[in-house]
Amino acid sequence: MPTVILMDTSLSMSRPVASDTGDNSTTRFNVATAAVNSFLDYLSIHAKLEHVALVSFSSTYEVAVSFTREFDTIRAKLPLLEEGDKTCLETALLGVNQLVLNEWGYGYQTPVQIILITDGSCGVGSIGRMRIMQALPLPPSYPARIHILLIVSPHDPCLQQAMPIYQKIVDLACTTPNNPTGNITRGAIYCPDQLTIPGVVAAVNRLCEQQYQEYWCSLKCGQLEARVQLFPAPQPAAHDGLVTAYTLAPQMHVVGFLHQSEMGTSIAISKHLVIPQAQPGNNNANRENYGSKTPTKEGSSTDGSTNEEDTSDPSNVPNFCVLLHGAMKVEGMAAIVLLGTDWWGTLAAWCEASRARRSCLLLSVLRPGHSAAPWLGPLDQLGPPDENNASAELFPIRSWRSYSGGGSGCAWARPHALLADVQKVLRHARKLPDKTQHLYKELNRLRRVAISLGFSELLTCVGSALERECTTLPSSAPPECALQLAHAAAALRDPRTALDIKHTLQPLATNFTVTSMSH
Repeated sequence: MPTVILMDTSLSMSRPVASDTGDNSTTRFNVATAAVNSFLDYLSIHAKLEHVALVSFSSTYEVAVSFTREFDTIRAKLPLLEEGDKTCLETALLGVNQLVLNEWGYGYQTPVQIILITDGSCGVGSIGRMRIMQALPLPPSYPARIHILLIVSPHDPCLQQAMPIYQKIVDLACTTPNNPTGNITRGAIYCPDQLTIPGVVAAVNRLCEQQYQEYWCSLKCGQLEARVQLFPAPQPAAHDGLVTAYTLAPQMHVVGFLHQSEMGTSIAISKHLVIPQAQPGNNNANRENYGSKTPTKEGSSTDGSTNEEDTSDPSNVPNFCVLLHGAMKVEGMAAIVLLGTDWWGTLAAWCEASRARRSCLLLSVLRPGHSAAPWLGPLDQLGPPDENNASAELFPIRSWRSYSGGGSGCAWARPHALLADVQKVLRHARKLPDKTQHLYKELNRLRRVAISLGFSELLTCVGSALERECTTLPSSAPPECALQLAHAAAALRDPRTALDIKHTLQPLATNFTVTSMSH
């Protein structure tokens, strides 16, 4: 989960910090710098695979350091940040949004943590604070969680006045629609007990312990078991129609294997590297070596090592994860992993192309429930094929409900392809009742592909579009047109069949025959 450090460099950050010794040379910016260095020290030990960016802001913003795992680059840049004028929170958040969207492929599926470091003063009155809250560019278009680290005394009157703004920022950051699966929890506000470097560092430590803890669990397959770390740490997940949120169990069980072609492209609510625990005796060497050579988001290695054999390479040390990766890579398989009650995920091998010996596992966590991959059928009913029945299907996939829709691997690889399908539905809707059968044929095709790809939100949008078409019907339109449009919109949203890929939408049976009555 990438992290953006958003550093306030306004004039108010240059105010000195009072001390018992009478030394006023320490400013709030110096305290904030110490806090960032302490945060980077923690990541260097517990989350060295984290991508971190540094953005400074006052009335404008500047990307001081783009996303990197070289934390020393950020440390070197901190003293060079230029002093600005006034604090402008909405401009700062707009800058972060632009950075994330540019760096992470328009980042709509990339969860991001933002650490806003400011002195607790907005520099405006009550009317100005109200305008700031109305102008906040939140929620962003990507899953996000914002934490606010305040470089201010808890008894400062300015803090009490600005606290509603900070609370609003924290609350809006993780709201829908950017967090439909509920797997991004709310951020927090961290205020030091006293305005000193030790006090602010203690607040940073609380932030790190709550938001950047390592996640360790066991990966088990039969009698084989390994202690592994999941990075980034998984978050509790919820889903539409489910009352409770789900968390990963402390032990993951491999319960079966499928060919990766059969597994398809099921939607994942989060993805995690599966890192085996370092072997005794080489703990530091293994861990540092593994982290330094883990591929970056561009797919390239972050180290400059040669082709000489590395004895501290975890892939050269006997380990169940290495065995599992090698077996799945050779056979082109994916493992089905039970993560907890009613929560399933896929475990697939991943290897850097330029260094075949360097490998790691990637855990893709699916949506809670047994229908996360609809083309496979209920996941809890998967089992081995009947070897005694030669005519039996080897796997429960049928062409009419293939995840690819019977075509290429992704039906909507480009935006115009999706737009063309939706426009086709609307063209049929505008030609009712003559095109009733064509309308429902296209709706069923669109629906099957959307469910297979985990794009259920599309169906809600199409239903809204059909309702809008219903309101724009001319007065001369037959009554059947409005009834069919309303029926189709309701059928797309019916919770009983919303994710049932086998269900087929049927036109509404209408009969408008008028019989004359004799008097």
